Amino acid sequence: MKKLTTSLLVLVVTSSVAVANAQQKKDTLKTNEIEGVVVTALGIKRDKKSLGYSSQQLKGDEISEVPTTNFLNNLSGKVAGLDIKAGTNFGGSTNIVLRGYKSMLGDNQALFVIDGVPILNNNINSASQTTGGGGYDLGNAAADINPDDIESLNVLKGAAATALYGSRAQNGAIVITTKKGKRNKALGIDFSSSVTISSIDKSTFPTYQKEYGQGYNGESWSGEYKGLNTANFRDDASYGPKFDPNLKVYQYGAFIPGSRNYDMATPWVAAKNGPLEFFDVGTSYNNNFSLNGGSDVATYRFSYGNTYSTDIMPNTSLSKNNFSGNASYKFNDKLTGTFSTIFVTQNTKGRNYTGYSGNIVSGFRQWWPVNVDLKDQQYLYGLSHQNFTWNIKSPSDTSPAYWNNPYFQAYENFETDKRNRLAINTSLSYDVTKDINLTARVSRDGYTLRVDERLANGSYPERFGLNGNVTQSSGYALTMYDVSEYNYDFLATYKKKLNDISINGLIGTNLNVQNFYSNRQSTGGGLLIPNVYTLSNSKGALPLPVTTDTSKKIFGAFAQLSLGYRDTYFLEGTIRRDQSTALPKSDNAYWYPSVSTSIVLSNLVQADWLTFGKFRAAYAQVGSDTDPNRLIDIYTAQNPFLTPMYAYNTTARNQSLKPQRLDNVEVGLNMQFLNNRLGFDVAWYQNKAFDQILALPVSMGSGSASQFKNAGTLRTRGFEVTVNLVPVKLQNFNWNIDVNWSNPFTKVVELASGVENISLGSSQGGFSVNAPLNKAYGTLWTNDYVYTQDGQRIVGPKGNYLISDATNKDQGSFQANWMGGIRNTVRYKNLSISFLIDIKHGGKVFSLDQYYGYGTGIYPDSVGMNDLGNPVRNTIANGGGVILPGVRETSPGSGVYIANDIRLDKSQSSQSLETDPPASAFIYKAGYVKLREAAITYKFPDSVLASTFLKGLSIGIVGQNLWIIHKDLPYADPEAGLSSGNYQGWQSGPMPTTRNISFSLKANF
Repeated sequence: MKKLTTSLLVLVVTSSVAVANAQQKKDTLKTNEIEGVVVTALGIKRDKKSLGYSSQQLKGDEISEVPTTNFLNNLSGKVAGLDIKAGTNFGGSTNIVLRGYKSMLGDNQALFVIDGVPILNNNINSASQTTGGGGYDLGNAAADINPDDIESLNVLKGAAATALYGSRAQNGAIVITTKKGKRNKALGIDFSSSVTISSIDKSTFPTYQKEYGQGYNGESWSGEYKGLNTANFRDDASYGPKFDPNLKVYQYGAFIPGSRNYDMATPWVAAKNGPLEFFDVGTSYNNNFSLNGGSDVATYRFSYGNTYSTDIMPNTSLSKNNFSGNASYKFNDKLTGTFSTIFVTQNTKGRNYTGYSGNIVSGFRQWWPVNVDLKDQQYLYGLSHQNFTWNIKSPSDTSPAYWNNPYFQAYENFETDKRNRLAINTSLSYDVTKDINLTARVSRDGYTLRVDERLANGSYPERFGLNGNVTQSSGYALTMYDVSEYNYDFLATYKKKLNDISINGLIGTNLNVQNFYSNRQSTGGGLLIPNVYTLSNSKGALPLPVTTDTSKKIFGAFAQLSLGYRDTYFLEGTIRRDQSTALPKSDNAYWYPSVSTSIVLSNLVQADWLTFGKFRAAYAQVGSDTDPNRLIDIYTAQNPFLTPMYAYNTTARNQSLKPQRLDNVEVGLNMQFLNNRLGFDVAWYQNKAFDQILALPVSMGSGSASQFKNAGTLRTRGFEVTVNLVPVKLQNFNWNIDVNWSNPFTKVVELASGVENISLGSSQGGFSVNAPLNKAYGTLWTNDYVYTQDGQRIVGPKGNYLISDATNKDQGSFQANWMGGIRNTVRYKNLSISFLIDIKHGGKVFSLDQYYGYGTGIYPDSVGMNDLGNPVRNTIANGGGVILPGVRETSPGSGVYIANDIRLDKSQSSQSLETDPPASAFIYKAGYVKLREAAITYKFPDSVLASTFLKGLSIGIVGQNLWIIHKDLPYADPEAGLSSGNYQGWQSGPMPTTRNISFSLKANF
């Protein structure tokens, strides 16, 4: 951490005012009401017509209508340019990217702001979790916000809109205004309650073949017992013998004491209860209560929200308590004070494990014998809570060969975490004159998080805790986090109206302090006393703890000047200077400006059909620093071997780093016709993010594999369109249609000399996510088929397709080609019916589930009849197999090809026969069309409530994720993934999507 130097606040604003020769009409109240007043950067309210940049506002009811543990999911399909990827992990995070990607390897999540102050929303999931290696998705910190406390949400999209927030808002900002009490209002009481039932959408979970059972090698058995065959219970596949109800064999249960089938041979049939039976019906209960009111000098609002949820995965729960309050007091005619606070406690149990290894759902999707009955597994676990699994090693060794009993995994190897969050915001506002205001504001946001991980005795040995490459069959790991952020703001504003000229000025400073602390510890070599989960119960020496303790300060000074002429022409300029302790002293300060303009066209054109029109344009540059601890090389302590050992950092630090930069330009047009019955808002923009801070390869002779350097440019271009239409508007009947559409696309246009690609991550199957030069950001690479010069697939001597050695075949990007939403709302008197269609078109996703599931034979396409009318799994001698379309060489090395006539053996697993297809065969389109929301709400008329103590009462039924109307990815939701972050376009064992039905009641007293 570096000491800040004193800086001077410099205000540089250049502006000019254009004067039209055309006859103008005065701005009417109707014109003001069309765009209205919105909350912009720093919590400042502005007439939207004066803004030269794009923003889109949602009302609180649009966000809180659907009860959820993470309100961010409720933004899907509602804001043009906002890419929401609602994950399926229990209590997990939502990926939120606004107008494309600005950082190759850094954070691309939008900034969240509450009542003018930024809040924490960082992803603290492990690097292993975010790249598919395994771990838990700990969720978005912004999900702590209670949606019932939200008055409005304004999405600031471009750099000109967020320039005053500095580098932290280069990804855009989501500005939330909370509900507050009103002056001279008697005590008001609001209450809402809902219950939500969640059940699996079966289109997002595997359908299994029911013809063949456990094994890899066709009709072979693992051996004999008492004169009968024994099943291949060591194999985690369904490429074994064909089912026959008249055939009895000894399966795993015959060798587990206490089993209902102990020492018994049982019919060789598909299980009655497949993996779908493992999942429960999820429930969620939400209750919110608030008090609000005010006098002539004070306002107040206090609220309490409680959420209790269980997931479809057994042994799960999430309990959240949300306390919030705000108050204002007018000390005199000039001085007003405000105070607000949020305190949240959240306890979560049983988050689902993500990624590949140790993931129950990846077993169901990739490695599963369809003869295993889940109810039998549940019964075996219930006997003594031991790990009696279907995947035993042998009749004499019933320990797991590869997989735990799913119920043992869920009820013994579960994770728990507890988060306490406290946010405080206080300010004093002083009116020097009626035109000049001074505001001082101090805020703090922070949370502590404790994460406990368990590996029960008897588990399948795996890498766990801090033991590196050593596998163990039990253990305990504890991770503690302490994350906080402080903001100190001072603002001076000036507002003046001089005849036809309006002036709004602002000057201010901000000190932002960010602190991050984590400490991870674990047992070593397993647990000494079974199932006692403490660090002191370590069988071996405790590994050295891994501690991170970083701090960063950014001192900013900024100014803004807005000029308006006759409420028609507007011009605005801002400038900001930041100084960051994360950059070298010689280059730790950076300036960036913005300028924007808007013209209210409807004040210039006299026409009854034109209700409102506005043209806008903006340019901005944003500077950005980097994470702390990237300037000075470090040494990491290792577990000692006789003497202390230290490891040099694999990525060398660089004391010559300079700030990243982002240039943004946008133009837009908003038109409303026929008294707002029809309208549109269209925008075009371009972002150019350059001087990216990347870890680039260096000579190993330096002692490191890479070094942080400034290199690389991302360019994003796109259009945004919103359309509003009122087809029917009668006294008691309204029909509104709102449409949004956008197509942000990010391309890598520059990298360092000699560097052709930046890898975002890789996984099994030769798959990787990349940022290649002159290609789309997030390009998926795999190996591929081998083709002839005229593009035909070449078949090898086994009858399978040949696979390329190269693993850099471009399969397209995970970025969608375009996305949009269509919302219909019909109101008849007090009855409201609405539904939202959410659409993404294009983009690609790789399914590791299908990649491995192809070889394990669990899916229906692995069975059936071939061209000869025989089962494909018959041996070649018995007329089985298939002939793949393509060509083969007439003789090795001849280069002469004829139509393929070699039959591919399908009687055994392709993994056994080494005939797997390339990873490119399992790339799918990631687009979808979803019925995202549907709601029916009835508000009781005032006449009914007149004789009661109620001021308002409404009831409703709301559905979320009701129907995936179209998708190309089989047996999974294209949205499902690991967590928020840049490693998208990859799936391994994602949780199935749930259909959620909520019943709600809201009352006002």
